[in-house]
Amino acid sequence: MLFFERFLAPNFTEPTFDKAVFQGGRIAPAIRNEAKGTLNHTYNGLYIQDKWRATSRLTLNGGLRWEWETWPSNVLDTQWKNFDPRLGLAYNVGTNRHVVVRAGFGLFHGMIPAPLLACQLPSCGGTKGKYPGRPFEDSLDAKTRLFAFASGPNITSIALADMLGGTYPDAAPLGFCPGGTVSGCGFFGDATIVRFVKDHKNPYGIQASLAVEFEPLPDTTVSISGLHVRGVHLGSFFNVNQPDPSGQAMVHDSQGRSGLKNTYFCPVAICGPGIPGSRSAGPGFPTLYAVYFEATSRWDSQYDGLLINVNKRLAHNFSYGISYTWSKSIDNGPNPSFVLIPQDSQNFRAERALSSDDVRNRIVLNATVTTPKTWNPFARDFLFGIITSIQSPMRFTKFAGFDANGDIFGNNDRVGIEPRNTFIGDNFRSVDVRVSRKFDFREKRSLEFIAEAFNLSNTLNVRYFNTVYGAADFCPFSPGTGGCPATSSGFPEGSPNQYYGTPRAVNNPRQIQLALKFSF
Repeated sequence: MLFFERFLAPNFTEPTFDKAVFQGGRIAPAIRNEAKGTLNHTYNGLYIQDKWRATSRLTLNGGLRWEWETWPSNVLDTQWKNFDPRLGLAYNVGTNRHVVVRAGFGLFHGMIPAPLLACQLPSCGGTKGKYPGRPFEDSLDAKTRLFAFASGPNITSIALADMLGGTYPDAAPLGFCPGGTVSGCGFFGDATIVRFVKDHKNPYGIQASLAVEFEPLPDTTVSISGLHVRGVHLGSFFNVNQPDPSGQAMVHDSQGRSGLKNTYFCPVAICGPGIPGSRSAGPGFPTLYAVYFEATSRWDSQYDGLLINVNKRLAHNFSYGISYTWSKSIDNGPNPSFVLIPQDSQNFRAERALSSDDVRNRIVLNATVTTPKTWNPFARDFLFGIITSIQSPMRFTKFAGFDANGDIFGNNDRVGIEPRNTFIGDNFRSVDVRVSRKFDFREKRSLEFIAEAFNLSNTLNVRYFNTVYGAADFCPFSPGTGGCPATSSGFPEGSPNQYYGTPRAVNNPRQIQLALKFSF
């Protein structure tokens, strides 16, 4: 799907194509003026805290924060009840190992992500209420809309090439399409409305931690801690105008298990591009739309982690640190975007899965060695440092790559009944080193030569993979049907897409940096 500059609003229409927006030229004043907007916004907070030394070994901390954001009343409701209690304690057990127990609990509110107000004030506000027949969706009342063109990948690429040349799909010739233009091979028209729900809640986190610290050796400390974080009212996008399911299809996951998946294929003569019987989106707007994005605050997340840290302070010209983290992260979806919205707006529970940020194990080792000042003048004051990082793979979602369920929006369709984030990437490995030599001269002046190398072994660490599978369901063990290749050899999981599972972006290769530092 292509979203482009052809904005339409009740008091504004831009019917002619202005290719400047695609080619880096000056955008027409009418477009700039329509995009302008001002939102008066304040962020306020009050905090009180008290520290109480209950005994010689026990210290307690307590606090309460109250914060609120204000917006114009017709844009967003002010959330006046954002109170964040916080408690903490530290208890010295009193042994010769300096054992200390620490615990904490708190609520932490965040700010409403203002960049999501991309359509400015016209996309916000309106009446509150529930959409008829949709108890979990707000009423449709946005006042801005966008033009779009949606079709298959081949036709979309042709349309994009024409648009870069300055021609809309309805005027670009393509003989085999109905009407003789590119628009005849796809959906072309008012396709998208973006709305920021008026009673958008501030996101907040619930955090609890427990830690034990002790010194097994005079210059070494060990910390073992557990951390639980719950994210509530996180920003989210979903399609309010997804059609009612027209049926179900039997599909599979990557393990061969079968299940039913909603489909939304519905004749245009019956459904149009929107929901049957839908109300008008606002004054001057037709009733039916293809995609109606609503920015709301329905996602939540959960993080649980075990952290172990061992640190030896610099003594006898040597120090080291060992940090290990085991963690598990679950959420309903990634950061808000127009792309990764739920594939079924009536079944948010199906979106809950391991997070794309889930990294099960991570270990970081570091060490520092210095040469004694008593050594030969040419050998003293050297510093050698090394950091080694190793972590488990990150997770990605397997996408069909097209509108597999027939709801007009194809960017979010997963393969079969596969959950989110089941594609497991590669481990991450990196070694960074540093060598420096410091020369002191005069009082409080020094010159330091520094050489650093990052990813010294030049390990290929893949950051993103191509996870477009290329089919609506996973290929069967007997290939050659349903769009699957005649032979599955050479195709990961039998994918029809030969690029499935290949690297799409990598982390930095080896980098070497030289520096000169003068201190005075």
